[in-house]
Amino acid sequence: MSESKARRNRKLVDREVQGGLIRKITVHWIVFFICNAIALTIWIRLFEQPDADWGTTVGDTMRRFFPFFVITMALIPAFVWDTLKLTNRFAGPILRLRGALAEVSTGRRVAPLSFRGNDFWQEMAADFNAVVQRCGADTHADDKSTDTGSEA
Repeated sequence: MSESKARRNRKLVDREVQGGLIRKITVHWIVFFICNAIALTIWIRLFEQPDADWGTTVGDTMRRFFPFFVITMALIPAFVWDTLKLTNRFAGPILRLRGALAEVSTGRRVAPLSFRGNDFWQEMAADFNAVVQRCGADTHADDKSTDTGSEA
């Protein structure tokens, strides 16, 4: 039970899933940044400096919106970190479920599965525990030759 309330020490518990999401959100933010820079440059060119050359317009855009660009770039790591924390809440439970399933598949007994309090899919742990308990109970029933009359 104390394990279910403990904090995860690692933020990246499933490199494939979490790494893919982190790469995707990073690319999205970079594309968002580039699109905003292009949109601002076009806006200035069309409505404020229609007679200026593009080099001047780009330079003016960068100078005028430099704080916006810095803040946007600074937010990328914050959003990536927040996404990593969020994905940990579903990647961690799935990783633990995969490990427990691997143990059960080899015939080993497993302790009841429990996830941390703020993890997603709490009911999955309860369902897994019910299946393991039922399979274990059915195995013991077969050992004692107490058939309930159900067809095999």
